[in-house]
Amino acid sequence: MRKAIIIFMSAALLTGATALTSSAVARDRSERTKLSANQMADRADARTAKMKVDLNLTADQEKNWSGFASAMEDFGKKQGDRRIAMRGARAQLQGKFDVLDEMRKSADAQIERSNDRKKLADAAQPLYTSLNDEQKQRFAESMIFGGDQDRETY
Repeated sequence: MRKAIIIFMSAALLTGATALTSSAVARDRSERTKLSANQMADRADARTAKMKVDLNLTADQEKNWSGFASAMEDFGKKQGDRRIAMRGARAQLQGKFDVLDEMRKSADAQIERSNDRKKLADAAQPLYTSLNDEQKQRFAESMIFGGDQDRETY
């Protein structure tokens, strides 16, 4: 009997802690400042500019930068537009939720993001090919982690 009570109490504490954590996360999300599409694009542009500085391009490599930078700008704008659209769609749900419709929308969004990534990779190819090994490492870190990671750990 004593073991049953202990197990019940442990489960109740765990469930309560999970509920508190979930509500704290929801509250944190609602209190966050929602960025506009332009603000998101500005952040992406700043990240691209930082990437260029971090790469320390040669004059020959510089020739390949503009195509990549343009593709990054397009990618950032599309990403911002998608986030704003998702925010609006969530606000319109008002408790209505069709799981199959959401699965279809999610699949369509994944296809769209995949196509955008392919375009970005194609635009990056000439620049990436011209980089030395150290620059390629910095390029990868910037693309994957935003360039904020400690380079020696990767």
